This record gives sequence, C-alpha cells and structure tokens, in this order.
Amino acid sequence: MAFELPPLPYPKNALEPHISERTMDFHHGRHHQAYVTNLNNLVKGSPAESQSLEEIIKATYKDTSKTGVFNNAAQCGTIPSFGTR
Repeated sequence: MAFELPPLPYPKNALEPHISERTMDFHHGRHHQAYVTNLNNLVKGSPAESQSLEEIIKATYKDTSKTGVFNNAAQCGTIPSFGTR
C-alpha cells in the first residue's frame, strides 16, 4: 500500500495574509506531494514497500546507496499527520 499525502488540517487560505493560499497550494499540494510520489516510486517492489516511514528512515539513513529513499522519506516525516498509508 502506498504512502499518501494527508490533507491539511485547515483551509489553504487559513494563514492569509501571512501565507497565501497560492503558496500553501504550491508547498503542500506540489512540493510535499512530490516527496510522497518519489518515495512511493523508490520503494515499489522492494522490502521497504511494506515498511512504516520510521522503519524506512532507520533502515536507510547510513546507506549511501539508499540516499534518495532516505531523503524523500525524511522529508515526508516533516509533514504533519504523515506516516500512515
């Protein structure tokens, strides 16, 4: 089962005027989504496909051959409410 980007726990325009809806849409909807999509593509067909986000990060953080997996998983770990599939 693939990781999914959780919806924001508030409307995209809730932080205006300090952070615009457009910025939130870009940052959450595109930037964070890219990390989730990349992680899913990188673990597809591997043992990591069935692991939790925490397990993936722990298993890859010192493995230079898995830098892409680690980087994308670690970025997903910065998304509030992330970690479920």
